[in-house]
Amino acid sequence: MAQREKERQTQISRDASKKAKVLPGYYYLTNFQTMLQGVARRYGDLLDEVELGFIDSFSALTHDAQCLLVRLISRKGPWFCLAQLSYDEMQDIQGAISTLCDHKLICYEQPDISWLLQKSTKTELGRAIAEVSSALVSGESVEVSYLDPAAVKWLKKRELIEYAQGAGLLSRILSHLVPEDYWFNLSPKVVYRRFELLYFERMSQSLSQFILADLGIHNFEAYSTSIASRSFNTRAEIEGLYRLSALYEEFEEGDLGGKPSDIDIKKFDSFCQRLTELPNFTKDAVNQKLARLTQGLWLMAARQLERLGQFEQALALYANTERTPSRERRARCLNKLGRDDEALGLVELMLESPIEESERLVARRLQKSLHRSLGLEAPELWQGEFNTFKLECQRTGADKNREDGVSNAERVELCAARHLSAVEGEQLRLCIEVENRLFCSLFGLAFWDIIFADVGGAFANPYQSRPSDMYQSEFYPRRKIPIEERLAALASGDTQMIMEHFHQKRGITNDWVHWSLFEEPSLDLLDLGITNRQDKDEIPLLLQLALMAFSGAFLARLFRQMLFDLRYYRAGFPDLIRFHLASESLSTDDGIPNSANNRVTAELIEVKGPGDALRDNQIIWLDWFNRNGVKARVCYLSWLD
Repeated sequence: MAQREKERQTQISRDASKKAKVLPGYYYLTNFQTMLQGVARRYGDLLDEVELGFIDSFSALTHDAQCLLVRLISRKGPWFCLAQLSYDEMQDIQGAISTLCDHKLICYEQPDISWLLQKSTKTELGRAIAEVSSALVSGESVEVSYLDPAAVKWLKKRELIEYAQGAGLLSRILSHLVPEDYWFNLSPKVVYRRFELLYFERMSQSLSQFILADLGIHNFEAYSTSIASRSFNTRAEIEGLYRLSALYEEFEEGDLGGKPSDIDIKKFDSFCQRLTELPNFTKDAVNQKLARLTQGLWLMAARQLERLGQFEQALALYANTERTPSRERRARCLNKLGRDDEALGLVELMLESPIEESERLVARRLQKSLHRSLGLEAPELWQGEFNTFKLECQRTGADKNREDGVSNAERVELCAARHLSAVEGEQLRLCIEVENRLFCSLFGLAFWDIIFADVGGAFANPYQSRPSDMYQSEFYPRRKIPIEERLAALASGDTQMIMEHFHQKRGITNDWVHWSLFEEPSLDLLDLGITNRQDKDEIPLLLQLALMAFSGAFLARLFRQMLFDLRYYRAGFPDLIRFHLASESLSTDDGIPNSANNRVTAELIEVKGPGDALRDNQIIWLDWFNRNGVKARVCYLSWLD
């Protein structure tokens, strides 16, 4: 499944790149200025002297100096030199460097020797070593053997470094690799990362997001990013964001989340100490965004403590939050400590009032294990109710290994769809590979206006495919009234908003809607003479059939199930949808089935190839569809050869 999704995303990127715009010469400078202006507009009353000073200093720079600074920010440093810089759009790079130095935005500084050796080319390193060793030999040093420059070309860079280390030359070559006033880095006054955090209000987004929009790869909804909806309203909250961001970066870049055997215990203990010194952002829900970030750090650190076998310390950190998977991990720590009675009590609480569906599922497994440990009767294992069938298929040319390395096992879904599509008597069986994309798209279209509604802290910048709380427990409560109204409308049979949003929003980025599903020629691949509709003014055949096969009342029940845990329930849907409609609906000149006035029904099929097994979320959806009147089965496919 992951490979198929990767294939789709790669194709989407290729298609987008074909349509991509040509970036203007100074796009990066314009984007950086947009970010600064956006932060000044949204948070200007909360910025400190350093941040305001950076805005002023940047504004006072020459055009070339502004361009160079933004280019340096986007490069991997932390040290730079003139020889590395070549930008055709800049008239005077040396002058730009001097200007940045005059404004104290860069500082000349010698790089760390280890970094310098890593970044230097073999040619540069060989020349420096040869010059140093030659000078020492001519100075009658008996400690160093002369390295013939002609021999350098036969040595690898690693071997040159080993030679320099063995000869004691590392400190001496520094002066050759780092002439005075040659290397420089950004000064502490360049606080661009603060502006990224305040502009995007998300640690996962950066200046690169602008480029995706500039290229036309992403087209975003025009939602509100008003000052009233900002996430931080005091300077203390902003400082808290900076501290939390620094801790996240330290955890990720300092290898604190790696294998226990690779962790520097002193560094990790220092990290945990700073965690305990953080303000209690979770108290009285002072700031939900800061609270969630803090809880995320607690969970990350506690998980490492657990891996290190420090279960009591891990329990203490897990106890700071109820956010999943805190209760699960606490139960496991209690089990490791031999406190199974306490662990079982916590597991039963999880079963009684699960925070998310994933918590309920893991609690079932833990309950069985703990019952066994305590000598109690094991609870019956829930496996869902659904039917299975077998399908034997002959490999075809389309199923054989392709040049990109995709294997047969990863294309069993398309093979099954082809075999399960046919005209049988008076019925057309049309089977299409949709996986999670169809029902997620229907959800996104049904709730589009609610998803992008102006809710405090939901949108910080123009480049979001979803609100910041989309997959948090607060999403539904904060929008309960409009969501319930929409569910009621669907339950009454009104699905018009789905088609309206499809027409109005087509092509706009939404985390839920997979536009390519309705555009890709999936029907052509089934060899039934059916063509997918490409007219932008028409509802695509797949969407027409889906809205005929599934009533508004059914969709209301489906979406309510999804709303309990949007992150979990957006996955696990069956691979295929098989529509059943009268074969007379094929009698059209353009080869497009006419589903008007014909009753359409559908069944769902999960395809499993040899060696593949069902996952928990797939079992849940198979069972749910069957209990709600839609046949859902598992097809176990095997190859004839």
